[in-house]
Amino acid sequence: MFFKRKKLSEIEFAAKFLIALQKKIKGIEVILINDLEITTKYKGDQSMHFLDNAYSEYSRESKDLKNIINKYVDASAAMYTDRERKISIEQIVPIIKDKRFIAGLKELNPNFETKHIYEPYNSELYIFYAADTEYNIHYLQPNELAELGIKKDELRQIATTNLKNLLEIKRHGSETLFMIIAGGTYEASVILMDIWDKETFPVYGNVVIGIPSRDMLLITGSQDSEGLHKLYDMVARTNEEGDHLVSEQLFELKDGKFELLTLNN
Repeated sequence: MFFKRKKLSEIEFAAKFLIALQKKIKGIEVILINDLEITTKYKGDQSMHFLDNAYSEYSRESKDLKNIINKYVDASAAMYTDRERKISIEQIVPIIKDKRFIAGLKELNPNFETKHIYEPYNSELYIFYAADTEYNIHYLQPNELAELGIKKDELRQIATTNLKNLLEIKRHGSETLFMIIAGGTYEASVILMDIWDKETFPVYGNVVIGIPSRDMLLITGSQDSEGLHKLYDMVARTNEEGDHLVSEQLFELKDGKFELLTLNN
């Protein structure tokens, strides 16, 4: 007789992750486990691990538990090993986040600004700056920026140039709905690149996009009713079921910049 394997609860999943992390990083201490949030201490420094994305992947592909655990453990372990490595200017990339991400950071740490470098993009979105390392994306800290000798107002140009050199961008779809494919990590960040013209995206009306997750950039036109409905549905569904979420809103290209789409356009 065969029995169906029971799905792990959030706390059970977190426990398995922690066991694997402790095997990977000797001497790491556990300060707190709060469902999918783990606080650790290593060589005097505290770190937080957020397993929401990992558990979301596991929930969709429960048979792939071991690979998912290993992938996120490798990324988390790099948080500790990267501290002893120097970050180069060529590794700096832009990461797009929304108000929900900011609110989450503030809830966990009211002084989160001391550990992140970011700037507003529009009324809904923010640009965070990070280093693309071998195993993870390491969010830049002010002291690291100072060590690199970079001014904050130079970051966007540097990060966007690095992104252009890093990505191979492909467009798929038709006039009703296009999709950008760029490796699965930085699709949302492509909104910062200089590719948004009518030749590249021959849509009806102004360019309208959805970036529900970091690996999904969808495009339609402001005067394309069918495309807008498809776009709205895909963004809403991804925000309900997906991981590495970015935004639940739609954005319209105006004067070279994406602004929040409003119903009275």
